[in-house]
Amino acid sequence: MGASASKQKFQESIRALTEVDVSPDDAEFWDELWKIPSSSDEVFELITPEDARRLRDERFDNLSTLFTQATAQLCQIVETPYNIYFDQALNCVRVLTRILPFLLEKGDLGDCDPNVEQMCWGFTGAESVDDTQSNRSSASSNRRSTAFAQAQIRKGLEEEQGFQEPLALLIVHAAMHMLFLPQFTCDYYEEQAADAAANLDPVSQEDRELRAEAGLSQSKMVKAGIPISPRPLSIIWAPGCGVRADDLGYVGATRKYDANRMEVLRLILAACCDPLYAPADEYSPLSSRWLAVAVAADAPNAICLFYSLLNVILTFDQNVGPFLGNSETHVKLVELSAQVLCVLLDCGLPGCPEPVRNESGEPIVDFDEASKGGFNMFRTLLARIDNARELRFCFKGFVKLLNTVYESKSAYMPNSTSKLGCYQELLVLLWKFLEENPLFMSHILTQCDVNELIIPICYLLYMSRRDPAQIGLVHICTFILLKLSGERSFGVSLNKPFNTRLPCDLPLFSGSHADLIAITLHKLIVNGAYKLVPLYSCFITIVCNVSPYWRSMSLVAAVKLVNLFELFSSPKFLYSGENAHRHLALLLEVFNNVIQYQYSGNQHLVYAIIRRKDSFGRLGALTLQKAIVQCNKAYGDQQSLEFDADAQARASRAFVTMETAEDGRPLTHDNERDEDETASGVVDDPNDTSVADASGHSGTVTDTSNTKEETVQGSGRFVPTEAWVRELKATLPLETITRLLQHLVPVVDELCARKNGVVDEVEILEVLKDVTMVGLLPVPHAIVIRKYQPNQYTALWFTAFMWGVIFLRNQKPPIFDGQAIELFQVSVASEDDDE
Repeated sequence: MGASASKQKFQESIRALTEVDVSPDDAEFWDELWKIPSSSDEVFELITPEDARRLRDERFDNLSTLFTQATAQLCQIVETPYNIYFDQALNCVRVLTRILPFLLEKGDLGDCDPNVEQMCWGFTGAESVDDTQSNRSSASSNRRSTAFAQAQIRKGLEEEQGFQEPLALLIVHAAMHMLFLPQFTCDYYEEQAADAAANLDPVSQEDRELRAEAGLSQSKMVKAGIPISPRPLSIIWAPGCGVRADDLGYVGATRKYDANRMEVLRLILAACCDPLYAPADEYSPLSSRWLAVAVAADAPNAICLFYSLLNVILTFDQNVGPFLGNSETHVKLVELSAQVLCVLLDCGLPGCPEPVRNESGEPIVDFDEASKGGFNMFRTLLARIDNARELRFCFKGFVKLLNTVYESKSAYMPNSTSKLGCYQELLVLLWKFLEENPLFMSHILTQCDVNELIIPICYLLYMSRRDPAQIGLVHICTFILLKLSGERSFGVSLNKPFNTRLPCDLPLFSGSHADLIAITLHKLIVNGAYKLVPLYSCFITIVCNVSPYWRSMSLVAAVKLVNLFELFSSPKFLYSGENAHRHLALLLEVFNNVIQYQYSGNQHLVYAIIRRKDSFGRLGALTLQKAIVQCNKAYGDQQSLEFDADAQARASRAFVTMETAEDGRPLTHDNERDEDETASGVVDDPNDTSVADASGHSGTVTDTSNTKEETVQGSGRFVPTEAWVRELKATLPLETITRLLQHLVPVVDELCARKNGVVDEVEILEVLKDVTMVGLLPVPHAIVIRKYQPNQYTALWFTAFMWGVIFLRNQKPPIFDGQAIELFQVSVASEDDDE
């Protein structure tokens, strides 16, 4: 049968399913349907969204037969993996991938349909079906039970038990089996009970020190549990974590199974997409039963799948061009692996990083832990990566892949490198590592050069600042910087000189990576999209956290930070809302930290402050009368604001920081402050996650939960009051800078007078370098670090952002249809808008 003829035959079969009832006993029709050769693109083209919904809503018997027969055939191929049936199995995978998202639209997280519920999760056998199914014909029910039993027979269950596992579980388990099917997705292998123990890395002194620094105890010994070492090793797709290259047993760079692996991974992605159809304000990481099945302790090959996905991602080499091994198919496999791994890590409860081993020394999970509701094997495996070799492999993999975002633009030969478009998924994965594996955070800050991660993150921030479709990318980069900035060793590491030339219009400067962060965040504030306004506090908090360790600030960074102070103290900004002055308080804390703790190497900042002394003086001399005059002059009768600081404060619920001392002790205050005062505003809406795929297709995903509209003092504009002025004076720590100016301004004026006003800046900097401030400044204040605190709004934001990225990046073929998505809003740009 030719390609055009098979395509026409498949189209006729789908049309028949949507228009007439087809008996499940019509063996000729069903056998022919599954044997028609068809590609993934053809299946998605010929089964339109309208056809899928018509099958679900009008011909449910046909859909039920299609669904159960496809599931039974997958179970059959798992039990008897003969390659003559592989093409037929692929057809079943493609059809299930196409129809599953439309079934989940009516699943328990969407508009719950009893028919869909019964078909996917119903337990049939001795008991009758649910009352909601009583109006369906007994013949149809018997047909579904027959197909159901066929699938269960493949699983080796006894029919006389009167109990069968649900189809949803069978699909997920069959897919996870098929990812390691000999000659389909991996080579032939032999079960070897001892290979997992033989592959264990010995616990080195470095590992012990790393665990002690992260606060992890020695391994807990138990008699029995669930092993978490991959076995057999030879089926893992690539070497790295969990398996060394020497133990893999075959060439890890093989690409011959990539296409089949992609097909099955798409099926898993389609089967686990029900969070898309849950309203944002109702979604919970524990609510998806499909995901719960995929990450359960008894999920087949879950351990091998975790290491396969992770290693395929992190071993990708962009320097191997498309002509040398990185085919388009392999690049897509890497991107799809990143998406599936992110999804599987985004449900259930966090894994416990405490090491547990059995009597033979093999790492295990305690039975009690694995039996808890919400247990996630993938999150547990991520938390339990605990040796220096594997942590180093993960760090180098992230660095290598994230650096492609700018290195590919600097290549001398076009197409000489393979461009990887899944950097947003990589950032989500990096966030998961930082959040869930305490050893990873400690390792990259003490044993690695964390600046190698900072460069691509700053580049992404800088290049995405004006693009509304990249707002979500800016948010996640900011979150990562905030998370890292809460650690002292991060601030110290940033003093390494920055010598990289980035392919962008970043101002030239001679300084450190701390300067790079400050200059980048300054650009986002003065030249970024308006939707970044709620991130301003977070930007300054990052700089504030690293400022006590900033040994030598460049001239460019110093000028930019003082420029920010002038911007935030300008009437247009200062009187935009009751809380606008809190940015100034953070900036003053930055200046105070540098002056008090790193004065000797920061003449550039001191000189920049002296040059703008009037800005600090005006703020210190502010009175209510002056404030009212300035406010009226800035806004007059305006009722709308260019910048609404109060709206930002209301949005700051999504990201909360805890103030700690340098040694990590939480700080307490005599006077309780508002929750907003200790919060770093992050997102104007916890789920405003504008995203764009690598090809430039963009969309906006926005939380659909209800929000409250508020106005300032009921009039739409803030008006200064005496209480506000008192709060401003009490909040702004101006004493250190005031004393600095009182002592150094006369010194600089005297120098200028001796030179008749013609003084080179270098001379002034040399004078400032030699001046000592010992005994002239206030007693140094305690270093305050604001650490990121996890909360439900952040978790929800990451879920919405991640699924928004996955939705946009899976439009060829279009796995998901945006019509019924509830987690975020899908806006489709018309072609006229693009022109």
